[in-house]
Amino acid sequence: MPPVVAHMRCGCFLFLLAFGPLACRSASESRPSVPRYVVTASPIAVGVGTDLCIAVDPLDQDGVWWWEPGASDCSSRSTGPGVFHAELATVSHSAQSGPVELSFRVQVHSATRPFVDVRLVVEDGDMRAVETGARVPIHRRNDLNVPERWR
Repeated sequence: MPPVVAHMRCGCFLFLLAFGPLACRSASESRPSVPRYVVTASPIAVGVGTDLCIAVDPLDQDGVWWWEPGASDCSSRSTGPGVFHAELATVSHSAQSGPVELSFRVQVHSATRPFVDVRLVVEDGDMRAVETGARVPIHRRNDLNVPERWR
């Protein structure tokens, strides 16, 4: 390789090494990082006999999870081995900033009614159960690693 080409490659490498992280950092700092999941802060009555904690990924058309609350609220769980991906889950919204509608099915221990179809709406900082009218505040999380803590 001619010395001039080797020198140019070395110079480009040193430039990227010095200024590359700065360019990447400024690009990532310019757009705010919004945690992926919308989660109930406290359990919500959805009509299955016990209140549940719910998480939804608004950008995933089947992104709904649930768990039974732990020691005090939805920041922990009493169900294991983790959170449950909801059966027959659907997530939809009509506008970027409009309400998010979600639905899923929960199996219950009843011979006459073996499952319950749950419908919820996320809007204005709350999650509301359509059937029961229950409403709880929401917050955002980066992950669904909810620790197990018994009541």
